[in-house]
Amino acid sequence: AARDWNDSTIYVDMWAAVCCHARALGGDADPRDWRDECDDWGEKDRKVLDDCVTLETNEEWLDGGIWERTIKTLGELKQRILELMSRAINKDTVGQLRAYRKKANWASEGVGADADVEVSIELSGLLPELSQLVSVLSELLPFSGSAYLLRSLAAELDMFLVDRVASAHQFNSSGGWQFAMDVSAISRVLHASAGGSALQGPSGQLLAKAMECARILSCSLDGEELPGNSDMTLSLSEWAPAILDAATDDKEAMLVLGKLGVKHLSIEQIRQLVKRRVDFAATFSSPEMF
Repeated sequence: AARDWNDSTIYVDMWAAVCCHARALGGDADPRDWRDECDDWGEKDRKVLDDCVTLETNEEWLDGGIWERTIKTLGELKQRILELMSRAINKDTVGQLRAYRKKANWASEGVGADADVEVSIELSGLLPELSQLVSVLSELLPFSGSAYLLRSLAAELDMFLVDRVASAHQFNSSGGWQFAMDVSAISRVLHASAGGSALQGPSGQLLAKAMECARILSCSLDGEELPGNSDMTLSLSEWAPAILDAATDDKEAMLVLGKLGVKHLSIEQIRQLVKRRVDFAATFSSPEMF
């Protein structure tokens, strides 16, 4: 357990601060109840928390026996602190994306056409703060802790970008390219932490679903060349009609999409994204498809 914490007392120190803060607010709930049974906390332990002691005194308390407690107890304390931090970080970060969520010019002519502007202006405030957050977490916490928080944040951002942006607006291929640049910029910031590649979750890359949304939304309509165009080997007009055809078997459709690099989105999500391409809808306006 100590090795998992990098021999750090930071989670204990942070929990002491949480307890003191809660007591200062006059709350009825005892923040020390971070597990179902806290009878093992002795009077000496409670005094340390209640007095909001200095690090030196806290270290004396640690030497008095906490490292002899069970690995399960230490793991629960660490997890509780990380969950509190994760909720706060995720809520604050998503809150800063309010203006980006309301961005509505994804299907406008010329959007994303200016090569000098790679990232949407609505992200100009978030990206520097996100970069600073990644740096602070990497310096403050052992790697296992910072990796947990960043993976949790990446999952929250992935869901936000898919559900609140890609699936909520109309796009043309240029708007799709702009969305792809935005997703890539966020991904680069998250990967900037030490050992960024180790942050990848079970699905592989960070923001995996948002990346796939970007590939579909930026896919060329009929092979036209666009700056920053999707790296799909087939144009939208070559594969999308078959995907939207009700007669197409879903498993066969997913096999084709897998070869095009789309593996994490569901077939229904993919169909909805294709329908949000206004240039495709204008060209292929079959009632059976739409």
